[in-house]
Amino acid sequence: MVDKRTTEKFPGTFTLVPAVRLIEGEAGGVILRLSPLKAVKVNGAAFKILKRCEAGFTPEDGTGGYPGQESFLDAMCAAQVVRWTPSGEAAPPFVTIIVPVFNRAGEVGECLKSLLRLNYPPDRREIVVVDDGSTDNTAEVARSCGDEIKVLVQKKNLGQSAARNVGIAAAAGEIVAFIDSDCIADPNWLNDLTPWFEDPRIALVGGFVDSYFRESRLDRYEEARSPLNMGKHVFLCHSTDSDFYVPTCNMLVRKSACLMAGGLDESLRVGEDVDLCWKLKNLGHRLVYVPQGSVRHKHRNRFWPAFKRRFDYGTSEPILYDRHREVTKRFPCRLSALFFLGSCCAGLVARPLFSLFFAMGVAVSAALRNRSAIRKKTGIGLSFFTILGATLKNFEATGYYLGLHFVRYYLLLSFALMMFFPSAAPLWLALVIFPVALEYGKLRPRLSFPVFMLYFAAEQVFYQMGVFSMCCTMRSFRCYRLSFGKKQKRGSAPGLSAASPGLASCPSALGRRRQ
Repeated sequence: MVDKRTTEKFPGTFTLVPAVRLIEGEAGGVILRLSPLKAVKVNGAAFKILKRCEAGFTPEDGTGGYPGQESFLDAMCAAQVVRWTPSGEAAPPFVTIIVPVFNRAGEVGECLKSLLRLNYPPDRREIVVVDDGSTDNTAEVARSCGDEIKVLVQKKNLGQSAARNVGIAAAAGEIVAFIDSDCIADPNWLNDLTPWFEDPRIALVGGFVDSYFRESRLDRYEEARSPLNMGKHVFLCHSTDSDFYVPTCNMLVRKSACLMAGGLDESLRVGEDVDLCWKLKNLGHRLVYVPQGSVRHKHRNRFWPAFKRRFDYGTSEPILYDRHREVTKRFPCRLSALFFLGSCCAGLVARPLFSLFFAMGVAVSAALRNRSAIRKKTGIGLSFFTILGATLKNFEATGYYLGLHFVRYYLLLSFALMMFFPSAAPLWLALVIFPVALEYGKLRPRLSFPVFMLYFAAEQVFYQMGVFSMCCTMRSFRCYRLSFGKKQKRGSAPGLSAASPGLASCPSALGRRRQ
């Protein structure tokens, strides 16, 4: 399904992404981003629009406009040049909050009390609890929380997807909001997330999932690196090959779009949230993650249950990649990055001095080519050391993602290789430690590095065992495929000139990078 609504007007403000620089020229200007290194030349009208975005630009604010500016701004949002923030002035939509629950009489009450305290108009919401065949007094506890709560009881336990589908069928709201019974909603949960539906193209919004428990070492690891935590940056997706998803413990979706997608797959006990997100984007809908609208999740805070859950998540990956063959693991890296990383790896095994000189030669050569290409393309000259720093940062990003992929799927194999090839042990250790160290520096968890690395390694081991076991069961190893080369669109927009003729003078858009 092709989205034909790119020129629809909707309220909100566009602001320039902090990492983007605008350089003015004679007939327009240049959009410059150093990480990843991209430079795009635009004409005068487009440059003026982007300059307004530095202070926040609302197209309806009476400051004047240009033909095609809505589609141009839309392309810039997808390319992570600008960000759109909804106005929040529209009337709040009617929301049905769906809480699936099974044998959690001791937890559901706290969840429901948090929902009753929401700063959202009571006449614009309803709370539906679906008891999925509990054998304890879960339904009675839910009913005791107040008359505002509607309780539906299933005779048999059919799984959380089936329970959510029952809630969707009974929902009166145009928006359905999913939350788990072991989650506590922030009072502004719905107020933070519902305004994003002011964009009629957005079908699904996910919010931030925080950790409820914070005391033990495992709690602090979950706080920093829970698989339910989608990060600190807004992420917009409307591309079929994207692997974007948000968890159902904090997900809002248009009821009509959810029904169009067939609801949640009741055959899946894990990965049903990923499946729903991928079905929605394949229907042409936009999805967005917003690091607000938080809920606090009571994660499994003992070692075996916590990492057994990682194993369960791993078993869903082969199923999902087999169903959604449009989704690929594609790494956008140039040969220069592979040569640089390869020489660094070679230096850990033999001839380190020669490898170091070769790696630096590759970096200098790549920086000179990048500097020349930017000057030829845009007419601006950047200092060599600025370009060299950006080039090395791009190489670092490539090494991080490749290393993370290696640890994610081949950590057990690396242990075996170290036993059979001890001389290559520094290489295998570097491949493991490098992405872990970058994760530690980025997340800054309240843990020592050795403890963080122990939990990180355990997470990868359990996950990859789940992936491998399901691949063996299905006799399909498609999810291990990895492609290199030009990255396909992952939530990005078409080229600038294609998106907005007359506004952009260069056909390429800044590439999207997953936050």
